[in-house]
Amino acid sequence: MSPAVRTPGVDHLVVATTSLDEGVPRLVERLGVEPAGRARHDRFGTHNALWNLDDGTYLELIAIDPEAPAPGRPRWFDLDRFAGPPRLVHWVLRLPTLSSASDPVLRLTRDDLSWSLTVPDDGSFPGDGSGVRPSLIAWDGGHPSTGLADGGLALSRLVLSTPSAGDLRARLVAAGLVGHLGNRVTVTPGPVALRAELTTPGGPVAL
Repeated sequence: MSPAVRTPGVDHLVVATTSLDEGVPRLVERLGVEPAGRARHDRFGTHNALWNLDDGTYLELIAIDPEAPAPGRPRWFDLDRFAGPPRLVHWVLRLPTLSSASDPVLRLTRDDLSWSLTVPDDGSFPGDGSGVRPSLIAWDGGHPSTGLADGGLALSRLVLSTPSAGDLRARLVAAGLVGHLGNRVTVTPGPVALRAELTTPGGPVAL
């Protein structure tokens, strides 16, 4: 595992879509880059397409897998209630360990990867359910980004707007982000909103 994925940081962005058949072409049009990988998640009945965002970060476009059986529990990232066009709904914060996590922690595997992730029992987002407060992840060794080709994409800034900006900022500081992210993550007071500013081969793009 590279040093970049051993330190606290933005692990990945979560863009939800009602189907990959719809979402992939839309995201390719925005980014100018085809996905560098795809995967299925048997435990949640979902599948995704992945883009490398450089420096141990990636973008995940995720949807319910129509060919998978119902998982017998709410799907993660609030996908059971998702509707509308593909959009950025959440982000995942990488930590060395989840030993102090307050939300339920699941042990997950796919292919040769294994990790721990906080997933509320009802499948919703942590905290107020808005998606602004991150899920937490800790990888056991491998990381998806190491298998994704570099398409010239990078995360420039993640802007998190919330009425509880002070609380969220304190949580991120407590997680050890100070000194690792610089200006890459910005927390501002205001209505709930997430915005990811990316550099792409065609110029800046905001999701």
